[in-house]
Amino acid sequence: MAKMTSLRAIAASAAVFAINGAQALWLGGGLTILSNNQLDGAENDGSAAILIHQPAPFSAALYSCSLLGETPWNPSTAPFNATLASSLAYQVHLTNFPPTQLFWISRPDPSSPSLDTCRAISPTGTLHPSLSCLLDLPTLCTQSAPVSSRYTSNTTLPYQLTHYASNTLLTGYRDLHTFKFRGVRYAPTPKRFTFSRPSDFSAQGEALALDAGADCSQPVGEVRNGSSEDCLFANVWTPYLPPMGSSSKKNLKPVMLYFYGGGLTSGSGKNLNTDGTNLASRGDVVSVSVNYRVGSLGFLNLNDGVHKGNYALSDMVSALEWVQRYISYFGGDPERVTIFGESAGAMGVHVLLGTAKAKGLFHRAIKQSSPDGYPGGGKILQYMYYDTLEHNYETTTKSVLRAAGCLNATDAVACLEKLSGFELVNLSTNANGFVVDGDLLTYHELVVNSTAASLATNVTVMTGVNRDEAGVNIDAEAYPADNTTLAAYFNAEVARQFSMPSNASSFLGLDKPANISTFSSVPLNANNRLSADLTPAQILNTSVRIATDAVFTCYGLAKTYSAVKHNAFRAAYFYQFNRTYQTAGYTRPWCNAPKTAARPDGDPDGEYMKCHAGEQMVVFGTERRSGYPDRDGLDVPFMQLAVDYWAAFARTGDPNPDKGYLQARGHWHTLSQVEKTGRWEAVSAENPTMRLLQWNGGQIPFGEAEVCKALGAPLDVFETGEK
Repeated sequence: MAKMTSLRAIAASAAVFAINGAQALWLGGGLTILSNNQLDGAENDGSAAILIHQPAPFSAALYSCSLLGETPWNPSTAPFNATLASSLAYQVHLTNFPPTQLFWISRPDPSSPSLDTCRAISPTGTLHPSLSCLLDLPTLCTQSAPVSSRYTSNTTLPYQLTHYASNTLLTGYRDLHTFKFRGVRYAPTPKRFTFSRPSDFSAQGEALALDAGADCSQPVGEVRNGSSEDCLFANVWTPYLPPMGSSSKKNLKPVMLYFYGGGLTSGSGKNLNTDGTNLASRGDVVSVSVNYRVGSLGFLNLNDGVHKGNYALSDMVSALEWVQRYISYFGGDPERVTIFGESAGAMGVHVLLGTAKAKGLFHRAIKQSSPDGYPGGGKILQYMYYDTLEHNYETTTKSVLRAAGCLNATDAVACLEKLSGFELVNLSTNANGFVVDGDLLTYHELVVNSTAASLATNVTVMTGVNRDEAGVNIDAEAYPADNTTLAAYFNAEVARQFSMPSNASSFLGLDKPANISTFSSVPLNANNRLSADLTPAQILNTSVRIATDAVFTCYGLAKTYSAVKHNAFRAAYFYQFNRTYQTAGYTRPWCNAPKTAARPDGDPDGEYMKCHAGEQMVVFGTERRSGYPDRDGLDVPFMQLAVDYWAAFARTGDPNPDKGYLQARGHWHTLSQVEKTGRWEAVSAENPTMRLLQWNGGQIPFGEAEVCKALGAPLDVFETGEK
């Protein structure tokens, strides 16, 4: 204990020191990694640097670099324009330094013992070779850490560093682009079927944060092994580490907290496709992912007045509370927190927008591919409704208890304790629904048609879909046969996949030409008959269109429209991806860009389905990091554009990047696109438009009006109350 007290005293005096062999640097101004992340997976060319913000004499600068395992940056061995020209211009843009600021770099002859004169460089690359070494200047150190990828991550001692979060000393590491703290326990393991609470880092302690912790217990699938009930871990990626103990908000970055998808029964905060390295680095944000409990361990409601479900929601709230308390120690701004998620993660975002205990813990929200109309109750589509405890117990919990052999047990909790977490979530029924528990949730739905009842009037919301979300849900071998009809195929494949009624086609009238024409866009002739029989391709396309609109698009559009009309959100933006990149492990043949002789990896300009999850690698900038090729030379620029949109939204609540920001950072592809395609406009109730996200995209009107009307979910469905 005496040793820790001593170290804390040293840290408070802004000295540098080493702990347990790992390098630690506590200087008054913090550390920033300066790298030029174009999302192309380029290896370290030596041009990056670590910026030590605290001004100091050159001798201290030299020693500080050495504690990082680095040396002062040398312009003779690395081109200034490759990285530092834009990185230092950005520091000036942020007003962290004046345009006249000088930075220590290596001496012209590093082997010379003389410290009479030293060398510095300006933000524009002008060398000042003969300065007094006693001047106090910030320092540029080399940055030798390698690029991490899907396959490699170097966490060895040379790249480790220790950093305090309150009074807890964490050992993380760096790669070329970010500082990383993996497997940070944001909440202690709660007792089964109880709410979690955020960790308390105020007590003295130490923890390794080099590897992501265990995933939450779930059936084998995305997570192959190692899932556990001890799973409430966070991963943090940051381009900036603030000084120890500073209360200043200067330099703090926007925070982006991600919740994974997986149907609320699976998922992982360490999914490599949603790794936060590139988003944090290029976006200049602090990226955070967390695990939350899934399946029956996250949702089982025993309707006994104590164990009421929503444990996963409590995890999300705990993560937000932890972020509010501690993210500033990682360089994040607790007053600029964006929550975002994909699929089931977007459902979590949706629910948090109406959770009173989450109010004020976040300021912006992004819902990517939220299944707002997932079927239920014998309907083709069902708006997102949070069940009563009683109904949920009868329809779900009893099935779980029966499968566990606990239906007639006097003490259901004690009976279920006989099963491991893995056994529990692998029963024939796995709970996965939010309920009105009277604590976290008091409404049955997210209120979008009332200002007074909304809990999100101070939150700016971005919502969107991929054009053909449901395409990935159709089995690859289930391509329509030549002799099938739309009605028969829809019942056999789509209704089954989405738990719609087995005679769903009858509800939609898919045996009637006029209805088929509405859904398929095949025109009617003068006799009010289809002008041609639907081909197998048209049957597949029409089925996917109906399912996509029913499950994802229609209610997403309608909720956004009503929220804007009633000021239920501060503002709202909507998008549709028309360019996606499906991962190899989650795709169908029609979800991949067609391969041609000219573009053997796929031609994104060709027609293909833009399927569910196809935007994940795009918005996280991980295509090249995950080993996927640039199909047409525009995949990388399009990733850059998407990351810049998402990060701009986190920074200001407006997805349009500031022109000065783009110029300072050298984001020329994005600057060219936003100048060419114009502003991404917020949704207005008078003339609602959305962003078409593709290369050379732009604003387009809200679409699918006729289809959504035919499905019973017109744009004004939340105005009429007939949902």
